[in-house]
Amino acid sequence: MHSSFLLLTCTVDKNIEVANELQKIGGIEEAIPVYGSYDCVVKTEKMPPEDVVELVSSTVRFLDNVHTVLTLYSAPPKFIQDLNVR
Repeated sequence: MHSSFLLLTCTVDKNIEVANELQKIGGIEEAIPVYGSYDCVVKTEKMPPEDVVELVSSTVRFLDNVHTVLTLYSAPPKFIQDLNVR
């Protein structure tokens, strides 16, 4: 189980409000409002990908002012280590 990151686009000027709501949801370790191509970056607690899918599809996507969610799964350390050997 590894951390995953969610990149959210939100309604204009609502990223702080969305981040505060996300902090209340179990399974979310950190939610940070940002400015640029995305409006909020979310780090999940260490959980398997299927739990992240459930979190996003049942909760995050239905929050007010959330428009899109891009999910990034971190690579397991063994996978990264194997890449460095080649």
